Parts: sequence; structure tokens; C-alpha cells
Amino acid sequence: MSLQATSKYLYLTAIPQGLTELVSAECITLTGSTPNEHGIAISDRCVDVKRGAYLKSCMEVLFETASLAELRANITSTGLHADEFRVSVVKKPRSLKINSMTLARDIGNVIDGSANLRQPKVTFLTVVTSEKMWFGRLLSESDSIWLAHSQRPHVTSSSLPARLARVLVNLVAFPGDSLLDPCCGTGTIVMSAAHSGIHAVGYDVNPRMIGATTKNLQHFGLSANVALGDATQIRGQFDAIATDLPYGINLVKDDSQKEKILSNLRTCAPKVAFIDLRDLSKSLTNLGYQIEAVLPVPKLSIVRRIFIVSTTQS
Repeated sequence: MSLQATSKYLYLTAIPQGLTELVSAECITLTGSTPNEHGIAISDRCVDVKRGAYLKSCMEVLFETASLAELRANITSTGLHADEFRVSVVKKPRSLKINSMTLARDIGNVIDGSANLRQPKVTFLTVVTSEKMWFGRLLSESDSIWLAHSQRPHVTSSSLPARLARVLVNLVAFPGDSLLDPCCGTGTIVMSAAHSGIHAVGYDVNPRMIGATTKNLQHFGLSANVALGDATQIRGQFDAIATDLPYGINLVKDDSQKEKILSNLRTCAPKVAFIDLRDLSKSLTNLGYQIEAVLPVPKLSIVRRIFIVSTTQS
């Protein structure tokens, strides 16, 4: 098989247990393609996956072959050259009985140029399954910033996990967009959006939470507009909304607060991601939201749900 006539890109995703729908949703939103059971997605779309939550890497596919011999022949016939390169191997699944180091060496031996395993200028990635092999240039990888954000100085027991906040943002907003979190708490969503180059705005009715969000942003050198505000009264127009709705004993007893928040936000943005323990389907539909997806997020004995909805703005 010769070099790809039309550029194709291979994406690798994480495969966390119980989150298949969530991972697929992020991958489809960013790349336009659905990952298979190995977490591999092939797309015509080239995307920088630096901001990926579960999307891990993007590779430009140079060859797709059925064997190592075929791959070596293709590399040789095209005269592939690179200076200071490294060959990395990803096995899908990991239990595949292939020696990664041996395979990387065999491929590297037929690439013209010089190798640099410690600080390569070019990384060639080989993705191997039991049926085929993909070989190409690694273009981008997730920066995994949620690992650092998980260690933010101010957090509460109900704060949204940083990786979940990042995927929530990725499902509705892109760099350059404006995003509102009307119930920002300690600012996990606001931080993730700001880090991705999104113009983030956060409100909360609790002054302590506004203080915590401000300090968390400062800790990571991030900038966002954060202010005291009631989600039932916020005004403004944004490209997207992402929020973890308030959920406590008082709100369980008085569900009208949730309805007021949802009603007020309906005309603030065309695309919204709500996350909640409650089933919001009936409320959202009654208020005029169009539900595009409901994504379960199980954790131990509880299941959060992410509701991706669109609105008709007035």
C-alpha cells in the first residue's frame, strides 16, 4: 500500500470502564468519528488534541498495512526520511503478544535519517491490532492538565472532578468561544475553559465560592470573569453554558429552584451541558430545550448524567 492519497488521521482515546458513551461523545465532537472497541478513531479531520480529556493523541496516517513486512516495504519504497526521530508502538489491546521494543527497532531500521530516543524532533507512531497496523507522524497529545487541576488549592467534597469538567467543556465549546458557568462553585469548569482559550464567565450565589474560584484561577495563572450572581437571574449572551447544577438537601425538598435556573438559562446560549444526579429530561423538554444526548457518568453507587441540549434563543 502506498502513501495515503487523502490525509487520514488516527486518534487514540482512553477506555475507562463505564464511560464508553462519554468518551465517544467527546471524540465525535472533536474529530467527527466514533472510536472502536480499542479506542481508535479514523477521521479526515485534523484536530489538535492538546485540550482532550479522554482523547489522547492524533497521528497523521502515512501507511495502513496488514503486516510488518508490508510496512517495512512501504517505508523503504517511499524513502521516508527524518532527522532525530523516535518510533513508538501502541498495542491494542495491550495484551497483544508483540514485543514493542523489537517492533520499534525493526521499523526504525528502515527509516532514513538519525534516531534520537530521548529528545526526538519527530515521533513516528505505530498502532498495532491483531488485524492491521497504522504508521504515521504523531501530531499532538493531550496536555492532561486535569491532573494539575485536581490538586487545586481550594476544593469541596461536591466539587466536579477536573477531568469531568474538561470533557463537559469540550462537548459544547471551542477555543475562542464564550462560556458561562452560572453555578461555578470552586471553579473547576471555569478553570478548564480558561486553560483551553475559551472566554470563561463564572457566577455563584456564595461569596466563599467566588473567592475560592478566584484563588484557584490565580494559582494556575488563568484569567476569567468571576462574580457574585444568582443563576435564576443571570443575563447575557454566550456561545455555550456548562455547569454542575446545585444539589443539596434544601434543593431536594424544593425543586422549584432547579426549574427557575433552567428556565432563566434557556435564552442565554444555543448549546448547553448540564450535569446532575437527577433526571432533568422532563423539565428540560417542558422548558423548550432540545435534548441531543444524555450521557451517564457512573461513580461507585451513584450515576451522574450529562445532558447535552440546544436552545432556541429569543
